[in-house]
Amino acid sequence: MHRILQANDISKTFQSGDTNLTVLEGIHFTIMAGESVAIVGPSGSGKTTLLGLSAGLDRPSSGSVYIFDHEISAMDEDQKAAIRNQYVGFVFQNFQLIPTLTALENVMIPLELQGKPREALKRSKELLDRVGLKDRMGHYPSQLSGGEQQRVSLARAFSNTPKLLFADEPTGNLDGHTGAQIESLLFDLNREEGTTLVIVTHDMDLAHKTKRIIKLRSGRIIADDINQVIQ
Repeated sequence: MHRILQANDISKTFQSGDTNLTVLEGIHFTIMAGESVAIVGPSGSGKTTLLGLSAGLDRPSSGSVYIFDHEISAMDEDQKAAIRNQYVGFVFQNFQLIPTLTALENVMIPLELQGKPREALKRSKELLDRVGLKDRMGHYPSQLSGGEQQRVSLARAFSNTPKLLFADEPTGNLDGHTGAQIESLLFDLNREEGTTLVIVTHDMDLAHKTKRIIKLRSGRIIADDINQVIQ
Protein backbone atom coordinates (compact mmCIF):
# COMPACT_ATOMS: atom_id res chain seq x y z
CA MET A 1 0.00 0.00 0.00
CA HIS A 2 1.40 3.38 -0.94
CA ARG A 3 0.82 6.97 0.07
CA ILE A 4 -1.78 8.85 -1.97
CA LEU A 5 -2.20 12.09 -0.04
CA GLN A 6 -0.10 13.68 2.68
CA ALA A 7 -0.49 16.97 4.55
CA ASN A 8 2.57 18.13 6.47
CA ASP A 9 1.83 20.70 9.18
CA ILE A 10 -0.41 22.81 6.95
CA SER A 11 -2.04 26.03 8.10
CA LYS A 12 -4.27 28.52 6.33
CA THR A 13 -4.73 32.15 7.32
CA PHE A 14 -6.97 34.67 5.60
CA GLN A 15 -6.58 38.42 5.93
CA SER A 16 -9.79 40.25 6.85
CA GLY A 17 -9.19 43.98 6.99
CA ASP A 18 -6.47 44.57 9.54
CA THR A 19 -6.85 41.18 11.19
CA ASN A 20 -5.66 37.70 10.27
CA LEU A 21 -8.10 34.81 10.58
CA THR A 22 -6.48 31.39 11.00
CA VAL A 23 -8.88 28.77 9.62
CA LEU A 24 -6.54 25.75 9.84
CA GLU A 25 -3.47 25.24 11.98
CA GLY A 26 -0.96 22.40 12.32
CA ILE A 27 -2.82 19.87 10.17
CA HIS A 28 -0.95 16.64 9.53
CA PHE A 29 -2.24 13.36 8.09
CA THR A 30 -1.42 10.65 5.56
CA ILE A 31 -3.98 8.81 3.44
CA MET A 32 -2.99 5.53 1.85
CA ALA A 33 -4.19 3.93 -1.39
CA GLY A 34 -7.68 2.46 -1.16
CA GLU A 35 -8.73 4.22 2.04
CA SER A 36 -12.13 5.85 2.44
CA VAL A 37 -11.93 8.84 4.78
CA ALA A 38 -14.56 11.27 6.08
CA ILE A 39 -13.57 14.74 7.26
CA VAL A 40 -16.17 15.95 9.75
CA GLY A 41 -16.68 18.83 12.15
CA PRO A 42 -19.06 21.70 12.94
CA SER A 43 -19.62 24.60 10.55
CA GLY A 44 -16.57 26.85 10.53
CA SER A 45 -14.19 24.09 11.61
CA GLY A 46 -12.25 24.29 8.33
CA LYS A 47 -13.49 21.17 6.52
CA THR A 48 -14.02 22.68 3.07
CA THR A 49 -10.83 24.74 3.35
CA LEU A 50 -8.92 21.53 4.13
CA LEU A 51 -10.42 19.80 1.11
CA GLY A 52 -9.43 22.71 -1.12
CA LEU A 53 -5.85 22.63 0.16
CA SER A 54 -5.66 18.83 -0.14
CA ALA A 55 -6.86 18.95 -3.74
CA GLY A 56 -4.58 21.80 -4.76
CA LEU A 57 -7.50 24.17 -5.35
CA ASP A 58 -5.90 26.55 -2.85
CA ARG A 59 -2.43 27.02 -1.39
CA PRO A 60 -1.62 26.65 2.33
CA SER A 61 -0.16 29.61 4.20
CA SER A 62 2.47 27.21 5.56
CA GLY A 63 3.24 23.52 5.32
CA SER A 64 3.11 21.21 2.31
CA VAL A 65 0.66 18.91 0.53
CA TYR A 66 1.66 15.89 -1.56
CA ILE A 67 -0.42 13.88 -4.03
CA PHE A 68 1.43 10.78 -5.23
CA ASP A 69 4.68 12.28 -3.96
CA HIS A 70 4.14 15.44 -6.02
CA GLU A 71 4.29 18.52 -3.81
CA ILE A 72 1.25 20.31 -5.21
CA SER A 73 1.52 23.12 -2.68
CA ALA A 74 4.73 24.26 -4.43
CA MET A 75 3.33 24.10 -7.98
CA ASP A 76 1.93 26.81 -10.21
CA GLU A 77 -1.70 26.62 -11.38
CA ASP A 78 -0.91 24.84 -14.67
CA GLN A 79 1.16 22.19 -12.91
CA LYS A 80 -1.54 21.62 -10.29
CA ALA A 81 -4.21 21.34 -12.98
CA ALA A 82 -2.14 18.68 -14.75
CA ILE A 83 -1.83 16.65 -11.53
CA ARG A 84 -5.56 16.94 -10.82
CA ASN A 85 -6.44 15.90 -14.36
CA GLN A 86 -4.18 12.86 -14.10
CA TYR A 87 -5.04 11.65 -10.60
CA VAL A 88 -8.06 13.42 -9.09
CA GLY A 89 -11.87 13.42 -9.38
CA PHE A 90 -14.37 15.75 -7.71
CA VAL A 91 -17.99 15.55 -6.60
CA PHE A 92 -19.51 18.80 -5.31
CA GLN A 93 -22.62 19.61 -3.30
CA ASN A 94 -23.91 21.93 -6.05
CA PHE A 95 -23.01 19.50 -8.87
CA GLN A 96 -21.02 22.09 -10.94
CA LEU A 97 -22.20 20.78 -14.28
CA ILE A 98 -21.81 22.98 -17.35
CA PRO A 99 -25.38 24.05 -18.21
CA THR A 100 -24.81 24.34 -21.97
CA LEU A 101 -23.53 20.74 -22.25
CA THR A 102 -25.58 17.54 -22.18
CA ALA A 103 -25.10 14.91 -19.48
CA LEU A 104 -22.91 12.92 -21.87
CA GLU A 105 -20.81 15.94 -22.82
CA ASN A 106 -20.30 16.88 -19.15
CA VAL A 107 -19.03 13.40 -18.34
CA MET A 108 -16.67 13.37 -21.32
CA ILE A 109 -14.81 16.53 -20.25
CA PRO A 110 -12.01 15.00 -18.10
CA LEU A 111 -10.96 12.49 -20.76
CA GLU A 112 -11.26 15.04 -23.55
CA LEU A 113 -8.88 17.25 -21.58
CA GLN A 114 -6.47 14.31 -21.63
CA GLY A 115 -6.74 14.17 -25.43
CA LYS A 116 -8.72 10.92 -25.50
CA PRO A 117 -11.98 11.76 -27.37
CA ARG A 118 -12.74 8.22 -28.54
CA GLU A 119 -12.18 6.72 -25.12
CA ALA A 120 -14.17 9.60 -23.60
CA LEU A 121 -17.32 8.73 -25.54
CA LYS A 122 -17.19 5.00 -24.78
CA ARG A 123 -16.31 5.38 -21.09
CA SER A 124 -18.85 8.16 -20.51
CA LYS A 125 -21.70 6.15 -22.00
CA GLU A 126 -20.75 3.16 -19.84
CA LEU A 127 -20.66 5.27 -16.67
CA LEU A 128 -23.96 7.01 -17.34
CA ASP A 129 -25.52 3.61 -17.89
CA ARG A 130 -23.91 2.44 -14.63
CA VAL A 131 -25.51 5.32 -12.67
CA GLY A 132 -28.92 4.70 -14.24
CA LEU A 133 -28.99 7.51 -16.80
CA LYS A 134 -28.77 5.55 -20.04
CA ASP A 135 -31.92 7.28 -21.33
CA ARG A 136 -30.94 10.76 -20.12
CA MET A 137 -27.55 11.18 -21.82
CA GLY A 138 -28.81 13.84 -24.23
CA HIS A 139 -30.51 15.93 -21.54
CA TYR A 140 -29.12 19.22 -20.25
CA PRO A 141 -28.65 19.83 -16.49
CA SER A 142 -31.78 22.03 -16.36
CA GLN A 143 -33.79 19.06 -17.62
CA LEU A 144 -32.54 16.78 -14.83
CA SER A 145 -33.55 16.48 -11.19
CA GLY A 146 -31.04 17.20 -8.42
CA GLY A 147 -30.44 13.49 -7.93
CA GLU A 148 -29.90 12.98 -11.65
CA GLN A 149 -27.48 15.89 -11.80
CA GLN A 150 -25.48 14.38 -8.94
CA ARG A 151 -25.41 11.05 -10.82
CA VAL A 152 -23.94 12.89 -13.80
CA SER A 153 -21.43 14.49 -11.44
CA LEU A 154 -20.49 11.05 -10.10
CA ALA A 155 -20.05 9.66 -13.60
CA ARG A 156 -17.88 12.64 -14.54
CA ALA A 157 -15.77 12.23 -11.39
CA PHE A 158 -14.97 8.62 -12.26
CA SER A 159 -14.58 9.13 -16.02
CA ASN A 160 -10.80 9.51 -16.01
CA THR A 161 -10.41 6.63 -13.51
CA PRO A 162 -9.05 8.86 -10.73
CA LYS A 163 -6.76 7.45 -8.09
CA LEU A 164 -8.14 9.98 -5.58
CA LEU A 165 -11.72 11.25 -5.34
CA PHE A 166 -12.79 14.25 -3.27
CA ALA A 167 -16.49 14.60 -2.43
CA ASP A 168 -17.65 17.84 -0.78
CA GLU A 169 -21.05 17.32 0.90
CA PRO A 170 -22.11 15.03 -2.00
CA THR A 171 -25.63 14.51 -0.60
CA GLY A 172 -26.05 17.96 0.96
CA ASN A 173 -28.58 19.26 -1.60
CA LEU A 174 -30.60 16.05 -1.88
CA ASP A 175 -33.56 14.60 -0.01
CA GLY A 176 -32.95 11.59 2.23
CA HIS A 177 -34.04 8.91 -0.24
CA THR A 178 -32.11 10.39 -3.18
CA GLY A 179 -29.09 11.02 -0.95
CA ALA A 180 -29.06 7.36 0.10
CA GLN A 181 -29.05 6.30 -3.57
CA ILE A 182 -26.12 8.61 -4.31
CA GLU A 183 -24.23 7.27 -1.27
CA SER A 184 -24.67 3.70 -2.49
CA LEU A 185 -23.47 4.61 -5.98
CA LEU A 186 -20.49 6.50 -4.57
CA PHE A 187 -19.28 3.58 -2.46
CA ASP A 188 -20.08 0.99 -5.15
CA LEU A 189 -18.10 2.91 -7.77
CA ASN A 190 -15.34 3.51 -5.25
CA ARG A 191 -14.95 -0.24 -4.65
CA GLU A 192 -15.26 -1.18 -8.32
CA GLU A 193 -12.73 1.43 -9.48
CA GLY A 194 -10.30 1.01 -6.55
CA THR A 195 -10.32 4.74 -5.85
CA THR A 196 -9.13 6.43 -2.66
CA LEU A 197 -12.08 8.43 -1.31
CA VAL A 198 -12.05 11.60 0.82
CA ILE A 199 -15.48 12.95 1.82
CA VAL A 200 -16.22 16.23 3.59
CA THR A 201 -19.62 15.95 5.28
CA HIS A 202 -21.89 17.11 8.09
CA ASP A 203 -23.76 13.80 7.76
CA MET A 204 -22.46 11.37 10.37
CA ASP A 205 -24.45 8.49 8.84
CA LEU A 206 -22.47 9.02 5.65
CA ALA A 207 -19.23 9.46 7.59
CA HIS A 208 -19.72 6.14 9.36
CA LYS A 209 -19.77 4.36 6.00
CA THR A 210 -16.12 5.28 5.49
CA LYS A 211 -13.24 3.36 7.04
CA ARG A 212 -11.71 6.35 8.81
CA ILE A 213 -13.01 9.59 10.30
CA ILE A 214 -10.91 12.73 10.77
CA LYS A 215 -12.62 15.20 13.13
CA LEU A 216 -11.89 18.92 13.00
CA ARG A 217 -12.68 21.56 15.56
CA SER A 218 -11.61 25.20 15.38
CA GLY A 219 -9.16 24.45 12.57
CA ARG A 220 -7.36 21.56 14.26
CA ILE A 221 -7.62 17.78 14.06
CA ILE A 222 -9.05 16.55 17.38
CA ALA A 223 -9.47 12.89 16.37
CA ASP A 224 -8.36 10.55 13.59
CA ASP A 225 -10.05 7.20 14.12
CA ILE A 226 -10.40 3.93 12.28
CA ASN A 227 -14.12 3.39 11.90
CA GLN A 228 -16.30 0.33 12.31
CA VAL A 229 -17.78 0.55 8.83
CA ILE A 230 -21.56 0.41 8.52
CA GLN A 231 -22.54 -0.74 5.02
